[in-house]
Amino acid sequence: MKVTCPGCQAKINVKDIKNIKKKGIYVEKQCPSCHVWFSLNTTLAFAKMLGVSLLLVTSLLNLSGTKSEYSLLFSSLGFVGVVVALLVTFFGKNETVKKPNN
Repeated sequence: MKVTCPGCQAKINVKDIKNIKKKGIYVEKQCPSCHVWFSLNTTLAFAKMLGVSLLLVTSLLNLSGTKSEYSLLFSSLGFVGVVVALLVTFFGKNETVKKPNN
């Protein structure tokens, strides 16, 4: 998968990114060509984590043997969660970070 650097607009292969800082659910990456730090928009990062969490919770509720009338609802919510997470992963825009978080 390739991401676009918001600083130099270069397409970067994810495997080429060496410097990564993690802070909670937010991940900052450094462009190997222009050395600008960037990350996913904070709102999109939250939406992605919410989608993955929704998928996890609804999957666990379906596996736990809840009533069958709720099974379709949980499956539908899980599907919505995974669609949100995938859309943010593939189409989310990165933005420049002023300073890397320590």
